[in-house]
Amino acid sequence: MKNIVSTIFLVTLFVFSFTTLKSEAASFKDVPEEHYAYEAIQWAQKFEIIDGYPNGTFKPNETMTEQQFAKLLANYFDLDMTYDELNKQTSAEVWSDEFYNRLASYGVPLNGYLHNNIRAKAVKRGVVAQAIAHLADGKKGLNDSIQFLLDHNISTGQNPKYENRDLQKFFGVENNLTRAQVVMLLYRMDSMDFYYISDDAEEIYENTRNLSLNERANNAKKQLDSSLQQNPPSNNAWDGSYRYVYKWGNGAYDSNARHAIISDANKEEFFVKLSAYDGKDTGATEGYASIISQTKAVMNESSKGNRCVIEFEHLNNAIKITEVDCSAERMSGTNFSGTLRKQ
Repeated sequence: MKNIVSTIFLVTLFVFSFTTLKSEAASFKDVPEEHYAYEAIQWAQKFEIIDGYPNGTFKPNETMTEQQFAKLLANYFDLDMTYDELNKQTSAEVWSDEFYNRLASYGVPLNGYLHNNIRAKAVKRGVVAQAIAHLADGKKGLNDSIQFLLDHNISTGQNPKYENRDLQKFFGVENNLTRAQVVMLLYRMDSMDFYYISDDAEEIYENTRNLSLNERANNAKKQLDSSLQQNPPSNNAWDGSYRYVYKWGNGAYDSNARHAIISDANKEEFFVKLSAYDGKDTGATEGYASIISQTKAVMNESSKGNRCVIEFEHLNNAIKITEVDCSAERMSGTNFSGTLRKQ
């Protein structure tokens, strides 16, 4: 009788376990067992690297956006949280802010740190290669990043006719990836214990140079190959380099100057770097200015988080800058006010 009870218990336990596993395996109704990324997707869901859509699907063949990739990458490497927040060009809060803040603190090369529209675009294979290689093996250029993935069988090329001829074309750096393909990359990395963070990334996170999160984000984007960098549409009415210089004597300090570089202008904002000197007194700041009309804009805060109120007026081939209050960003004795000619 005891043996019969034990047998019934074991059979029941097996049936329960089998049913549970089948239930977990069927959690995404559009990822059948015969799907090539089935095991990888189940693994990623188990360890909370991914989640699906409210209707119970994963959409494995859908093109992955950069912000979706940012979430997967931050979750896979379990990157530490940061108390700093990016001062974006697009001010609206979005769900990916947390992940971009974390990735910026480690200097991961991505495009969308400062602009929501870029985050929502498809992520390129070349960007994925550089981002993964940076975290797993340290700062690398595009070719070295691709070679890292190939050498460790994390990824394979897409265009065999270019093998041993053109590495970037062989890898397909400009091509998009599906959600399933990205999960497969991380699954292969896990199978080879590539989940430790590189010394380069850790050094950026430690931030001994006391760089702002925006500065680290900009440095990270510059690490991307120039062919992969994406920028928001430019508003040419604002973009440019503007300068004013007045010299009243022959001495080294007998002059004053104002210099403004405006870039990445769109319909809402632009990024501005300002510098000024009056004799021996100097000052500098940078941040985002909100465009309030065709000819008016205002910056309220620097990239460092200091109060810095500066008004901008766009003139014919010039720009008028009026500092209201930016004393925390400059030396006493100078300000950023002046009318600067476009260079």
